[in-house]
Amino acid sequence: MASEILTTFASDASLSSLSLIPKGPPLSEGGIFRITAKRNNRQGADSGKTTLLWDRKIEGRFPESKEVKQLIRDLVDPGKDLGHSDKQKGDDGSSSKEADCVECKEQQQDDPKQKLQESSELAIPDIFYNQDKVSIEYSTGAVSSPDNGLYRANFYANELLSCSYERNTWWKQYQLDNDDEKTAASAPVVVDKVTLIPNRELIGTMKIELNEEMTIYDHSKEADDEYIDASRLRKMVIRAITHGDISLSSGEIDIDLLDEEEAEEARKYFGVF
Repeated sequence: MASEILTTFASDASLSSLSLIPKGPPLSEGGIFRITAKRNNRQGADSGKTTLLWDRKIEGRFPESKEVKQLIRDLVDPGKDLGHSDKQKGDDGSSSKEADCVECKEQQQDDPKQKLQESSELAIPDIFYNQDKVSIEYSTGAVSSPDNGLYRANFYANELLSCSYERNTWWKQYQLDNDDEKTAASAPVVVDKVTLIPNRELIGTMKIELNEEMTIYDHSKEADDEYIDASRLRKMVIRAITHGDISLSSGEIDIDLLDEEEAEEARKYFGVF
């Protein structure tokens, strides 16, 4: 869905970035699928205003990609034609679906602070409270052009976010073991947020940063035209989070593959990628 949104709005500067934020136990309950939009002011600074576009628990289902694109279009560029993805509007140009009222959706949201309080009695390892964020800036180019880095950037994002699946599995075992000292130190490192940033001006851009301060990979600085392998990128990000550098030893370079059972479970969380 992220790829579809960024493809549809590839040339629309009103959509400056798209962030993917995995949520799960113990800090959040399962089953969350929420889409929000954050507006910037004319100077590009965060205005602090967040609009809820979709919440699975309110709507009772996952959205279709065309519905999400319609909601984003209505917010950033109401006059944009989405072609076959467009919806029928009333004579006044407004949506005929009463549930599109974003204020109503916002009022129905669960209080995340309350959820956290309910789970506060659990012995949650400190690593769960880390907030490590990765940004992936890529060139848009034409949709079918080799200069369009969206699909590669999305593939990198999926690889990084798959760490969350490993932590979910670890958390279940952690609760069963009930041994704080033995297992807390073994909690998998995860990326808590991946932001895809389209660069509509430069060609060949593929720049990946951690927490807005450390460059993990910059394709423009590479000696050849080959792009970094997704598995190696993941190892470099984890190394940067845990050690503060991206120097991999020979033993860390080997590519780890999921077995069939792990792959099937991962597909349930992330789909096919």
